[in-house]
Amino acid sequence: MGGIIDFNTTCPWELYLFAFIHLIGAVVMYLFDSCELLTSKSCTNAELVMESFVVLSLLYVGVIFAVLTYHNKSSPAKITRLSNIALNGAIALLVSVIFMGNASYFGGIERSWMHVSDMLTMIILIAVLSARVAKSDAEWAPKNPLGDDMGLNCKTLLLLLLILTAIKVVVCTDFVDPMKMLADGSEMTDVANWMYKFTIVLILEVFLALLYAVLFDDDAGHELVVFTIMIMTAVSAGLIYSVQKYMSSWMGLNSNAIWIQVGILVLICIGAIGGGRRGSSHRPGYANVSN
Repeated sequence: MGGIIDFNTTCPWELYLFAFIHLIGAVVMYLFDSCELLTSKSCTNAELVMESFVVLSLLYVGVIFAVLTYHNKSSPAKITRLSNIALNGAIALLVSVIFMGNASYFGGIERSWMHVSDMLTMIILIAVLSARVAKSDAEWAPKNPLGDDMGLNCKTLLLLLLILTAIKVVVCTDFVDPMKMLADGSEMTDVANWMYKFTIVLILEVFLALLYAVLFDDDAGHELVVFTIMIMTAVSAGLIYSVQKYMSSWMGLNSNAIWIQVGILVLICIGAIGGGRRGSSHRPGYANVSN
């Protein structure tokens, strides 16, 4: 039986919950003025830019984890591995919420009710993922040999993106001044700075998802993740386009050049998918994704 919930297997609802929380967070931040929810004041230009980055990052994490869960739903051993990866991401989220602070009592960013609800959500998420990983009969998928099947294919592209994502986390944490991203006249606020730092945490979660795909997933999974990244790239451009006027030229995202960047990455993804299919006659393809 197919579908998101396969009644012939144990539904990995813990992972779907992990993905859903990220997706609902992205929808809420996109539809509502998150700064007003936090501080009762509308977002400044800097906060609008950083809010877009947070929304985009939440979407990336939610969509990629949902796709990986759906693809591996019939493999308990792989679901255990992916749950362990998601557990690390949930712990990172909890730490970020803790250090965000309660504005009512400790001079943090969030209102009291938001801070408590965010902490409870992350604690519940950690609890259910920990329970899934800690099962006495849990199966653990073996790690795939990293050097096998390299070449012009999706696995090679994901490995490259994994390395670039790791570099991005380090660079954004210690070497990039977020002010460089903003147009002249815009200033970073406490809320904007928090959003920037939270984006780094979400980029770390994307790194964890790519790490799972490279180390534990199969060729069909690699192709599916590359296809997802290709689609999300176009979505990214649409989200960034609305705040381009508040951005500097430093990242090359404040003009129509953004569509050139999107086109280049889409072509690279198509090349990796096509190269992978030509290079492996036994490749399972998309058929297995919906089984």
